[in-house]
Parts: sequence; C-alpha cells; structure tokens
Amino acid sequence: MDIGDIILPSIALILGVFTSGVFVVWWLQHRNRRSANALISWAIALFLMYWFQVPAILIGFGKVITVTKFNLLFAFTFPMVLLALILVYIGILQISGTKLGKKQKIALSVWFFSALVFFGYHFILSGGIIQTYFLPLGGNIAFYLIIRVLIILALIRLLYQAEMRTLYGVLGASALITEGFLGLARNFFIIDKALAYPPQLWYLHIAQSQFLFITQTMSIILFVIGFYFLHLVYHGRRERNLIQANEGTLKT
Repeated sequence: MDIGDIILPSIALILGVFTSGVFVVWWLQHRNRRSANALISWAIALFLMYWFQVPAILIGFGKVITVTKFNLLFAFTFPMVLLALILVYIGILQISGTKLGKKQKIALSVWFFSALVFFGYHFILSGGIIQTYFLPLGGNIAFYLIIRVLIILALIRLLYQAEMRTLYGVLGASALITEGFLGLARNFFIIDKALAYPPQLWYLHIAQSQFLFITQTMSIILFVIGFYFLHLVYHGRRERNLIQANEGTLKT
C-alpha cells in the first residue's frame, strides 16, 4: 500500500467538497447580487468534480477492484465531471455578463444528455466490459477536451474587458487558464495511458498515476484562487457601478 496513492486522490476529493462549502457560504453572503449566480455555479462544480476518485482511494488501501464493480458510480460520476466543467464555464459567462442564447442552452443540454447516454451505455448497458478504446478516447475528445477549450476561450475573452485587466482580474483568469491547460494535459495523459494497455485495464493503470492526482490537487487550488479573485473583481465592479448610479441620481 503506497500512502501517496491514498493521500493524493483523497486530498483532491476532500478539498473539492470543503471548498464547495466555502463558496456556498460566500453565496449566502452575496445571494442578493448577480455575482451570486457564479458563486453557486462554482460551488456545485467543486462539489461534483472529484467523486470519481473513490475507486482510486480504495485501490490505495489495497482493495482489489475491477471497473465492472463500479459501473453505476462511473456511469454517474464521469458525466458529473462534465457537468461540473459546464458549471465552471457558465459561472465565467455570468461574471463576464455574457448570456447564453436559447439555442446555446439547448445545445449544452443535448451535449450533456449525450454524455449521460455515452457513459451509461458503456458502464451499464454493456455491463462495464470495455472491449475497445472508444470509452477513453470518445469520452475525452467528445466531451472533456471541448469544454476545457471553451473555458479557456471564455477566460481569454474575459481579459479583453477593461475592468478585468486589474491585478485581481489577471490573477483570477490566469489561475483558471492554467488549470484549463493542466486539465487538457490530464486528458491527453489519459488517452496516452489508455492506448498503452488493453482497453479492459484502462482505469486501473490511470488510477495508480501520481501525475494525475498531483495535477488534480493543483487544479483544485487553482480553481479556488481563480474563482475567488474573479469574484472580488466582479464584486468591486458592482459596488463602483452602484456608487456611480447613486451619484447620478443625486445630481438629477
């Protein structure tokens, strides 16, 4: 039993749940402001992000498992990760003042439903018996890679806003962009590892990777830093706008 195989995935899961609670508290403190929408989106995202670590933690304790023993867990937690990333993306759009159109909302909903069908088919309907590389390749390319690229592009567009080009704005966006590239590195790492072994063993080999768990812990830290500073920027901008509006009212 390697203690690192227990600590690293456990840290990622515990930090995700704990920081989610912190963001819920912030949301309660600012729930009457529009920035609260982003806070609650990010809180839910952090809570959902790392429950798929449970099998890896059990492996660290020496429990012998197969992927098929966790079919139902994977069928739900893999789409949960995608939903978490979608909520990260939506929170960034809310901070930037960008509203999704009806067609965009429908497209995101259909895309997420497709992920449910995709993972449900592989882990439930097919009994979790993975005979091809379609699951690790399709899941990463069709879902996780796309949403991470969308997040990075949204953050880059956010930095074009003059009010975001402050120390806090740059720190927040840079932390989340860095996390985005870390996430992409993990996706390519999973694809590479999956192709190096028989498809039936793809998760068992990935679950023993310290690179994966170290970068996931780094991601949690970067998420919290990024969300916190972007919230500060938006909150400060909101306060300035209210002051200016009040001054304009007094003058008239």
